[in-house]
Amino acid sequence: MKHPVTIPNGIGWMPDNKTLLFTHSTENTIFAYDFSPTTGSISNERVFYYHNGPGDPDGWKMDAHGYIWQAVYGEGKVLKISTEGKLVGEVELPTRNVTCPCFVGEELWVTSAEEDEPEKNPESARFGGALFRVNVGVTGIKEYKFRLDKGIEI
Repeated sequence: MKHPVTIPNGIGWMPDNKTLLFTHSTENTIFAYDFSPTTGSISNERVFYYHNGPGDPDGWKMDAHGYIWQAVYGEGKVLKISTEGKLVGEVELPTRNVTCPCFVGEELWVTSAEEDEPEKNPESARFGGALFRVNVGVTGIKEYKFRLDKGIEI
């Protein structure tokens, strides 16, 4: 459906199920597409959010109000992005390589990876690979099942 990609990451739908969001980490971009629930087709690629920072957007989850909680690998942050694609908040964590958030009730649980330069970043290395939890005062969107029937043959 999108080719080529180098580091594809978070994928999901806005609450209306008519807009698909896809994070392409190496492009620092969350793309939005018009999505047809009937055919599964996507069209009208556009930038939903562009991350202008030294880290790479990684995994994300959506809260019950349609806000994206986007982990940023290399910056130690989870960004809160509005339904219009605007940065409206952030959660800072004590390690640089945060990978993916997940909602557990009103807590955001965030995974991380080991520090890739422990000598340069000893504080980050201390917490690299840890699991964090932060009460953010909102629950996640209800999860639903998805089946992919088509893809690109290579």
